[in-house]
Amino acid sequence: MPDHTPPSSIGSWALLVSQIIESYGVDSQAIFDDVGVNLDGLRKNNARIANAKIYEIWQQAQVLCDDPYITLKLSQNMKPCAFDTLGMALSVSQHVYDALKRLVRYAKYLNNGPDFLLSETQDEVSLLIQPNGIQIPQFNGLNSEALLGSMFHVLHSIAGNNFKLKAIYFGHDFAYDKKPFEDYYQCPVYFSSDRYEIVFDKKGLFCEFAFANSVLTSTLDEWIEGHLSTFNNEFVSYKVQKYLLKHLAYDDIDQNKVADHLNLSPRMLQRKLKEEGVSYTELLDASRQKLAFKLISDESIPLSELTFILGFTDQSNFSRAFKRWSGSTPHHYRNNK
Repeated sequence: MPDHTPPSSIGSWALLVSQIIESYGVDSQAIFDDVGVNLDGLRKNNARIANAKIYEIWQQAQVLCDDPYITLKLSQNMKPCAFDTLGMALSVSQHVYDALKRLVRYAKYLNNGPDFLLSETQDEVSLLIQPNGIQIPQFNGLNSEALLGSMFHVLHSIAGNNFKLKAIYFGHDFAYDKKPFEDYYQCPVYFSSDRYEIVFDKKGLFCEFAFANSVLTSTLDEWIEGHLSTFNNEFVSYKVQKYLLKHLAYDDIDQNKVADHLNLSPRMLQRKLKEEGVSYTELLDASRQKLAFKLISDESIPLSELTFILGFTDQSNFSRAFKRWSGSTPHHYRNNK
């Protein structure tokens, strides 16, 4: 699980949403003002918007624009520049597969709420968006629908018809005709699914882009990495989880020790975390989950030892936590990986 920071998205994404709202003759400025967001402020360099605000804007836009296909319209008008520096890096990647890896690697630059995951089989590559365990209350289906569609459109605008989709899955319900979605994606589309996922046919993902430039992608990657490092380090929650991930497996740590490491009183640590919308307990759980998934595949580590490493008092507590994280017991998960 990626390190936690308060959930937000790049400002250019909100500006695109604003443009789409305006295309319906609806005053986007009024919507943004109503939810307490300064639209002009989003035009500043490195501006970000809280995901909770984006979701409020989507809710109002869906009602006022009165179009169940508003995310399709946004996707069709998507340009790589709406993804800011990452959009530029995608445009000069080697091919679609390289762009997908870059997209997942730096997805937190776009939206640091959900997790973006890439998996593959012999014939398919899948891009999955899912809540990361801390941000579940902030997870929004309409925004994820728009994100997947925009990612597809950006890749299509760069690669043309060199790649095809096998299927796309949305986790929310949709009461209207889904044919416009299937016409757009040229593949089966499934709503009310258990995930948000776009499945690519592996054929065609390795056709080189016309403007591929490895030197430029390297430069852009370094800039994004530097920005993410600076952005993350502003948050106490990031520092807490970084410390937990480093020491959890080797040291006997508790909230007081973490507070002392950060030169804060335990009470001040609690207050700062609350301001960032997360608790120490949630960060500890997220850190345990990340380490568990990292170590579970190492069969040289007995489950009893893994229980101790993660700081659980007994194996039954670990098993309950792991089942909550993965849907299966540690034993079953290890045997089926």
